[in-house]
Amino acid sequence: MNKMSFKSTWIVFLIPIGMVIFVIFPQLQNTYSQFQKRELEYQMKVQKLDSLKQLSNPTTRDKNDITRLKIQVEVHGKSIRKQRYTNYKIGGMLVVLAFMFIGMFGSSYLVKRKKSSASNQSIQFTYEDPSSDAIGHQISWDALEGSGSNFLSEHLKKTNSGFKIASSNYMKFVAWSFFLIGANQLVWTFVEFFETSNESLSFMKAGGMFFTSGGVFAIIGLFLFLMTSSKAHIHMRKRKIIVSGQILDFKEAYALQILQKFVQGNKSGGYYCYELNLVTKEGNRYNLLNHGDKTYLLSDMVKISRALKLPVWNMGVV
Repeated sequence: MNKMSFKSTWIVFLIPIGMVIFVIFPQLQNTYSQFQKRELEYQMKVQKLDSLKQLSNPTTRDKNDITRLKIQVEVHGKSIRKQRYTNYKIGGMLVVLAFMFIGMFGSSYLVKRKKSSASNQSIQFTYEDPSSDAIGHQISWDALEGSGSNFLSEHLKKTNSGFKIASSNYMKFVAWSFFLIGANQLVWTFVEFFETSNESLSFMKAGGMFFTSGGVFAIIGLFLFLMTSSKAHIHMRKRKIIVSGQILDFKEAYALQILQKFVQGNKSGGYYCYELNLVTKEGNRYNLLNHGDKTYLLSDMVKISRALKLPVWNMGVV
């Protein structure tokens, strides 16, 4: 009898699925049922109040019931409307979280599948010795970037004009998720205000609502969008490299430098990630890639090296 084998990625995937099916979904059903019950009670009170108002000669008891029901309908109605918008906010957030989880897990799974694909072949690549080169001997081997991710956060992509270095799909899903979570809260907060409030919307009130609802998440999402834009461009026809706000000619590029660095973490102790830097004839360095997926970084390094016909200096990255 063969033993069953499970991949750890699928086990991790089953945990949130189980939480959704057996914990979150029943809780949502219970909350929705209670809300429907409250809404039905509210509608019954509204109908009863309307019928009492239609009486031509109401008794004292009827008048007391009208007064009591007016208060109950007003209070109950405000509570129902508030709960309805709260449900809209929670429902929208859950949809965004599902989008984020599926997108991030899916992109990570595709990256792992691509790396483990049988079509991938091992590439033999020869590094140059920087100590035997005048510029390689004098440049710094300290990291250019103070931080870096421990996963594939950016990689090389083919374009019509050549290549570009842009953020991975994983990072784009993170940016979209932050923005959509903030936008969901913002939209329903302002809709609720206009639907239920008798106040005028002043500048200070709008600002307070913006920052106390989803405004901060929306701003973080926009900031991440800027970070996920293209980091560098390699124009093959124009023979230009655009990186770090500089436009360099191909003839200015001298070599590529790959190095390993340790990023100190807050609680986990830290992790290793890698940099690929462009070195010019003047000895200046410009960062091209900076992340923790060594396999992808080395693959992109080979492509850039062959496209620009540049040697690669490697100090201890194997």
